[in-house]
Amino acid sequence: MRILLIEDEEILASVLLKSLTKQHYVVDVVQDGQMGWEYTQSTNYDLLLIDVGLPKLDGITLCQRLRSGGCFTPILLMTARDGSKERIQGLDAGADDYLIKPLDLEELQARIRALIRRGDRPCTPILEVGALRLDPSSCEVTYNNKLLELTAKEYSLLELFLRNPSRVFSRGDIIEHLWTFDDPPQEETVKSHIKYLRQKLKAGGAVDWIENVYGLGYRLNPGREQGRQGEQGKQGGKEKSQVASPQVEEQFQQAMGGLWKQYEGLMVQRLAVLEELAAALSKETLTQELRKSGEREAHKLAGVLGMFEQDNGTLLARQIEQILGKDGDLSVSENRQLLGLIEGLGNIINLMGQNVDYQTSAAIAPEISTRLILIDPNLQLGSQLQQLVECMGICWQQISNLEDAKNFLQTTSPDLVVLNIDDIGWRKESLALLSDLATRTPPVPVLVLAATDELVERVTFAQYGARGFLVKPVTAAQVWDVSSQILQRTRSLRVNILAVDDDPLILAALRPMLEPWGMRMTGLENPLRFWEVLQSTKPDLLILDVEMPHINGIELCRAVRTDPQWQELPIVFLTAHREMETVQQVFAVGGDDYVIKPVVGAELLARITHRLERSRLLQSLSTKDSLTGLANQFQSNRDLQHLIAQAEKNQQSVCLAILSVTDLRQINIKYGHQAGNQVLQRWSRLFQSAFCSGEVLGYWGNGEFVVGVSGLTKTEVNHRLSEILTTLRQQIFTAFKGDRFQVICNFTVVEYPNDGLTIQSLYQAAAGRNIVSG
Repeated sequence: MRILLIEDEEILASVLLKSLTKQHYVVDVVQDGQMGWEYTQSTNYDLLLIDVGLPKLDGITLCQRLRSGGCFTPILLMTARDGSKERIQGLDAGADDYLIKPLDLEELQARIRALIRRGDRPCTPILEVGALRLDPSSCEVTYNNKLLELTAKEYSLLELFLRNPSRVFSRGDIIEHLWTFDDPPQEETVKSHIKYLRQKLKAGGAVDWIENVYGLGYRLNPGREQGRQGEQGKQGGKEKSQVASPQVEEQFQQAMGGLWKQYEGLMVQRLAVLEELAAALSKETLTQELRKSGEREAHKLAGVLGMFEQDNGTLLARQIEQILGKDGDLSVSENRQLLGLIEGLGNIINLMGQNVDYQTSAAIAPEISTRLILIDPNLQLGSQLQQLVECMGICWQQISNLEDAKNFLQTTSPDLVVLNIDDIGWRKESLALLSDLATRTPPVPVLVLAATDELVERVTFAQYGARGFLVKPVTAAQVWDVSSQILQRTRSLRVNILAVDDDPLILAALRPMLEPWGMRMTGLENPLRFWEVLQSTKPDLLILDVEMPHINGIELCRAVRTDPQWQELPIVFLTAHREMETVQQVFAVGGDDYVIKPVVGAELLARITHRLERSRLLQSLSTKDSLTGLANQFQSNRDLQHLIAQAEKNQQSVCLAILSVTDLRQINIKYGHQAGNQVLQRWSRLFQSAFCSGEVLGYWGNGEFVVGVSGLTKTEVNHRLSEILTTLRQQIFTAFKGDRFQVICNFTVVEYPNDGLTIQSLYQAAAGRNIVSG
C-alpha cells in the first residue's frame, strides 16, 4: 500500500517514515503543501497523511483543493493539541480522521489500517484466499496456519495481489504501486521479487499461485491447486459441489484444437490449390489465374498457421506468397524453390492434422457465455430465474451457501451476482464478499436482496459496492428486471468487439483469445454487411483485416471516420504485411493500431486494452460532470429517455425528482466557490449512496440535481426523498475562513405519464409546481 506523507518537520518525518516502512507501506515524503498537491496529481495513493501547518499551502487548504478536484483518497490530518478549530475545519474540508501531536505511533498505525480498509469500498481486515492468510495489522502471512517468512517487498507484492485477485499487473504497474520516486528499480528487479515470492509460497504449500500472463504481467491465480483438489472427488461420502473452471490458457489450447478439427477441411482445400499449382509448374502449364489463386491461399495460410504454434508453416507460406507475388515470369530456380516450399508446407499441415488430440479439443463456449450467479438458498427462485432466460441463451447458476460461493468466485468472474445478504450466511462475510467483487478489475456488479428497506442499509450496501438493491420478498421477474438493467449499465466493463475478416478461421481463433478476458466478440466474414452489423452491435472497438474481397479494411475505416457517430471508435487492424507502406496507410485513414498476422493473443490483448483505456477516459470526460462525478446533463437526459422507454414497454411509471441548492450563487459570493463546490460534492456522494438500485442520477449545473426512478409512485419517491432531506439538513459546512453554514434544498417530484410524456414536459411541470424546501 502506498502512502504520501506531507510533513515539514524533518525529525518527525524521519520517525514516521521509519515506522510506516516497518509496516511494509511504500512511503513518499514531501515537505510542503504545494509539492504534496503535485505528487497527488501524478500518482495514486492509498492514503494521504497531512500536517495542518505546512508551508506554501497549509493542510486544510490542500484538503479542500483535493476534495474539490474529485480526489476521494482517505486523508488523515495531524494537528496541534490546542488546534480544535483546525480539527473542525479539517473534517469539514473533507478529511476522514485526525491525530493530535505528539503522535502515538501505535494509534497512528491503527487509524491508518482503519482508513485503508474503509476507502471508497471497504475491504476485509484479514485478506484470505483458501488457506493463504495475510493480516495487515501484524504483517504476518500464513498458509495452513504455517508462518511464511517474507521480505518487505515480497509481503507488499502478495498484499497487492490479494487485494486485486483477478487483476493482471504489468511490471510497470507493480513498480508504481510498490516503489517510491526516490527508489525506482529496473523491471528485472520485479521479476526477481516475483520469483522469490513464488518459491516461498511453494515451499509453504501454495504451489503456482502467481501466474505469468504472457505479454501482460502477473496475477494471483490459485485455481490450479483448487482444481486439483476439486478433482479428488468426494470427501466423507459428499461430492464437492463446485469444481474450479479451467485456466484461460488451457481453455485456449483446447479451443484451438477444436478449431483445427473444425476447419481442417478448409486448410486442406487451401493446400490443394498450392499442390495444383505445383503440378502445373512441373508440367509448365501454370496460368496467371492459378498463380493469383495460389498467392491468395498462401497469404491466408501465412495468417493462421502461426496461431496454431506452427511458426515454420507461416514462414513457408509467406515465402510462397512473396515468390508468386513478383512481377514477370518465374525463373527456373524460383520454380524449384516453390516446389520445395509447397512440399514442406504440405508436410506440416498433414502432420498437424494427425497430432491434434480430438478428445481434448472441447469448445469453451459454455465457459465464456453470459454467466449469472444467484447466491441464495431459495431453490424455487433459482429455477424461476432460469426459466425466464432460457430462451435467451443465458444461464443462471445457483449456489446455496456462502462458503461454496466464495470458493467458486475465487477462480470465476461472472457477469453479475445476485446476493441474498441476510439468508445466505453471516452478514460480515457477505459484506466482505460484496466488497471483493466490487473491487475486482473489472468489477463484478452485485444486486443485493435485503430484508428491510432502510436508508442506512442502502447506504451501507452502496459503500461496499452494490450496484442494485431489492427488498424481500421478491419475484423472479423483479430480480431479472433489475439484473438486466444493471447488465446494460455495466456493458462498458464487458467490452463489445466487432471483428471483420473474410477468413472464418481467423474469426474463430479470435474468440477464445478475447472472450475469457471479459470481451464479447461479434465476427463478420462478409464485409458487404459491415454497416448493418456495426449499427446493430454498437461495438466499443473494431478489428479490421486489411485485405478482403469486395471492400477492404482500409476502405471500411475511411467510411467509419467520415461518420460523426463513429469518429472516436478505436480501430485495430490485422495485416499479414509488414511493409512500411501498409503501416502508413493504416494510420493515414484513421486506424489506431495494427497487429501482424499470425495474431499472438497477448499482443492483441495488450493493444486492445491500451486503446480501450484511452477511449474510456475520453468518454468519461464527455459524459460525466467533473465536479460531482455524476452524469452530465447530456448523458443523464439520454439515460432518462431510456428509462421512460423501458417504463412504456413494461407499462410502469417513472418519477423525476428535481433537487436544487437554491442559494448556491449566494454561497459562492459570500464564502467562495470552493465552499460551493464542497456542498455539491458532498451532496453528490450522499445521492450516490442513497440511490443504488438502478435509478438515473445526474447533475444539470447551477446546483440542480435530477433523479429518475422507475416502478415507484410519486408518494413512495417523496417518502424516500424525505429521509434523504433529513440527512441533508444535518450537513454543516465550513468555509475557508472558519464560517459555518447550512444549505437549503428545494425539491419537487413529477410522474410519467401523468405529468408529462417527455423529459422536457416533465421538467416544465416540475418548474410550475410548489417547491418543497428541505
